[in-house]
Order: sequence, then structure tokens, then C-alpha cells
Amino acid sequence: MLHRKILFLIIFINFLLGSCLLIKQDIKNKDVKKIKISEDKKIAKVIEGKEQRDLKEELNFSEKNIKEIKLTKMKINNDEKVEKIEKSKKNFYLNFAFGYSNLENYDVYNTSTNKAIWDDRYTELGHTIEIGLGYDFGKIRAEISYARENGRFDEYLTYFDNSITKIGNDRGKLHKDFYIMNIYYDFRSKKKFTPFIGLGSGFVNSFQESAPFIPEYVRQAFVLQLKGGLSYEFYDKNIVYLEGFIRNAKSHTTNDGLGTPYLYEAKEGFDSSGIQIGFRRIL
Repeated sequence: MLHRKILFLIIFINFLLGSCLLIKQDIKNKDVKKIKISEDKKIAKVIEGKEQRDLKEELNFSEKNIKEIKLTKMKINNDEKVEKIEKSKKNFYLNFAFGYSNLENYDVYNTSTNKAIWDDRYTELGHTIEIGLGYDFGKIRAEISYARENGRFDEYLTYFDNSITKIGNDRGKLHKDFYIMNIYYDFRSKKKFTPFIGLGSGFVNSFQESAPFIPEYVRQAFVLQLKGGLSYEFYDKNIVYLEGFIRNAKSHTTNDGLGTPYLYEAKEGFDSSGIQIGFRRIL
């Protein structure tokens, strides 16, 4: 019995000693773990600080690059805008032309009876000049132009008795001012030889000096213009051209110069056709 007690006491003492050793080892492990965690935290803080610095440097580098890219894009856009403006300026042109015009004879009608009373005649050719400012879109050109025709009202035929009244050289002079917006089509754009056609509309202001039984008068009328011709580029940005034209004005009214209340209408008055040679300079 005594032996059992002694054996139990020895086992109990060994258990206590083992427990103490385990507790001490656990405390030691916890201390090591704490030290390791503390060191890990320090390392993490160092790494985090480094990453922040690196990240900050990278961000600064990116911001700098972004600014440089934006500035480069702005410069490219500005250069493109300047280039477009310069290119568009090169599409503007000026032209000048001169030639002869055939002033068309026309009948004058009594508006109350709608019968032709007399026939205005222009037996001499007139002459014409034209200047214009245009823009070349490629095969299509848009142009505003001013043209002037000078001529003379030479005689008129009275249908009542078929008499012809001659007009002296000191009377019957006239000039017509045309203000027209034209659209042209070039069949072979940017070629040496280029045929073209043009269509325009505007108005004409016609002034005619007095003639026997016909007072001096100024009239305005709507006008259509048709053109066709051939151009030749003989030097860079310098073009010569030859063209024919037809100018068709609407009718206008007048009186007989005798003080009567009758009105007379020239249904085909102010019409003309002709040919002219011109020079066009691209700006």
C-alpha cells in the first residue's frame, strides 16, 4: 500500500513538473510570437512607406506624362486647325474677264392689249467685263460676281406703220450692272485643261439714256445666267479660261414717253449673250 502511495506521489510530481515546463514553453512561444509580430509590423510599415513613396513617384510620373500627352495633343490639334485654315485660304480665288456681248433685240407690248407696239434694236455689239470672288471645293466652285455690259440703243421699229426711228450717237447709251451668285462644275478638277459649266442667279440694274419718244429710265429685274467654257492652268495657281454666257432677265415695264397712261412691257428685255476671256488666280 505504501509503495502505491509513493508511486502515485512520484507520478503527480512528474505531472506537475511537466505542466510547469509546458506552461513555460507556451509563455516563451507567445513571447517569440509577439516579438515576431512586432518585427513583422515594423517590416510592414517600412514596406508600406516604401510603397507609398514608390506609388507617389509613379503617380507623379503618370501625371507628368498625362500633362505632356495633353499638351502634345493640344499642339497637334492647333497645328491641324492652322493647317486646315491655311488650306481653306488656298481655295479662294479671284477672277477677271472681258469680252463682247450681243444685246438682244426685244419687242415692247402694250399691257392693256398684249400686242407688240415696237421693237427695240441694238445693232452694234456691246462689251462686257466681269470680276468675281470664289471658293473652290474641288469639282464644284461657288462664286459671287459683278458684271457690266455697255452698249447702245440704236433704233426701234414701230409696228403701227413699220417705220424705223434712228437714234443719234449722242443718245440711247446704256449700261447694265449684273450682281450674280454662280455655281460652277469642273469636269476635270486639278487638270491642265478643264471644261466647266456654270449656273447663276441674281439681278440686273439697267440704265438707258433717252431716245426719241422714249424717256431715260432705270429698271431692275431678276436674271438667270448660264455659262460654259474651258480653262487652262498655265502656271501654278494661275488659270486662263474662255467662256460663253447667256443672261436671261425677267420682263420690265416702261411708258411711251408721251405722257399717256399706258404701260408697256418688255417681255424679253435686258437679255444678252456673249463670249469672254478671263484670268483666275488662286489665293
